[in-house]
Formats: sequence, C-alpha cells, structure tokens
Amino acid sequence: MATALCYVPLIQSVWASNLEAEFERISWALHGHGYSRVTVDTEFYLARPDCSSNNIHPRCQSPEQRYKDVRARIDGGLGIRQLGLTLSSDHPGYPDLVWEFNFGCGLHRLPLDLETDNIQPKPQPWPRHQDPRYSNMEPINSYNFSKLLHYSGLLCNSDVTWVFFHSAYDIAFLLKLATFYRPLPPSLSDFYSGITTFFGGSHCIFDLKYLSCCTNHLYGGLDHVSKSLGVERIAGEAHQAGSDSLLTSHTYECMIYACFPFDRAARHAGILYGIHHI
Repeated sequence: MATALCYVPLIQSVWASNLEAEFERISWALHGHGYSRVTVDTEFYLARPDCSSNNIHPRCQSPEQRYKDVRARIDGGLGIRQLGLTLSSDHPGYPDLVWEFNFGCGLHRLPLDLETDNIQPKPQPWPRHQDPRYSNMEPINSYNFSKLLHYSGLLCNSDVTWVFFHSAYDIAFLLKLATFYRPLPPSLSDFYSGITTFFGGSHCIFDLKYLSCCTNHLYGGLDHVSKSLGVERIAGEAHQAGSDSLLTSHTYECMIYACFPFDRAARHAGILYGIHHI
C-alpha cells in the first residue's frame, strides 16, 4: 500500500524566536481540533567518545543493561540537536502538522550510530552554520522548551497516542525534557513509571521498530521499512528530525492498515524496542 498524498506538508523550523508561537499552534491543534497522534524523532550528538556503562554489545545485553547504557549516555552528555514532531488526525482531509525544533548543542560533535553502537568517524557541523539563512538563528533553550511542553497539553494526556521508531533514545530525551533535565530514573522499572506518568499510559505508546519485528517481512531501519511498505519521504531529508518524524507517521499509518487490522497493534502498545521484557 503506497501513501497517496496530494500535498507536501510544511516542516516548520522552530528556534528560540518562534518557540512560544509554535507551541501555541500545537496546543490549538490538540484541544478540540481533531489532532491526537504525536510522532517524534530526535537527532543528537555525542559529547564524549564513550559514555556507556559497559563494553558489552547491545545484542548481548539484557533490557536493564541496555537502559543503563541509554541513561549513561544521555545523563553523561549526549546532546539533543533537533526534535521533530508531527501531529496527525484520524479525520479524513486533516493535514499533518510538522515541526522541527532546533536546540543549541555546540559544533563538531560526533553523531552516534544506533545500529552499530560505534562513533561515526567524520564530525558533522551544526546545520545552522552550513546555511547562511540560519546564521542569526538562536537555538532553543531546553528549559524554555520544557516549560512550554508542560503547558501545551501533550503531557499527561491519555487521549494522545505517541509513535516512535526505535524509541529508547527518543522517549528518554522526552522524559529528560519533561522533568526539566533531571537525571533519568536509576532503573528500567522507574523509567517505565516515568513514561507512564508523562505520556498517558503504556497503551498510548507505539514503537514501529518493535511492531516491524512482529511481522514476517519488515526489518531494518526506518528508510528500509518505509520502502518495504511503499511509503515515500515526501518532505525534507533523512536524519533531519522533522522529515523523519513525518516519515515515521506515514509508515505507522501504512503498517497498521497492512499488518495489524482490527486493532491488533494494541497488544503491542507500550513495548519499546530493546528495553522491554517480552
């Protein structure tokens, strides 16, 4: 099933100057205007070469050990560069609303490869220095983002469905922002208690990476899974958070339709790929 869309959504770039105005748009969409699904992607840079808690390959780790590595990296300085957020509606004809939040994270940090757990050899500069249009843009202050996140209606809302792809880092960053950058919970069970509190309960959370593993034919990263389902990237570029969140949203819609009819995906809600006991 290919995604059939007759429009290309605008990916709204958000900086410090328009942060409050764009959160007002998010709040408007959530409160009585038909939008109830939130798809999130994060892009980030590693502050130090190794912040992990051990040298065991992730495939050989228990869910608790994998969570401890996520916590060690994020609390140890893994900095968020962008957060992409797509709001979608189940009502026909409602356009997707897409935002790309740009955080200050410094220059020339090394991006983390989640598939291999290795550090990429080439440092990548902060995108606003690659494009003169962004040279005067002030990155978002994380405290201001956290404050507006609480006011928006996104958190503690059981009417909102959250969608991710390979969600451990995405949802850990969101929990970090929701708690105003307090250290992440010490144990996996405490982590799940936190996300249950802030993200409306485990029944409201879906991880497409895990859902794809529940099928007989879908595997690999987001681009591979989306292509297998005939879903095209219609706006932006790969590894840009707004574009990836939009692609994840469309892939979710297609996957649910093609692979999980009659609400069969509900049994897989709340299972985060790699950090959950199955």
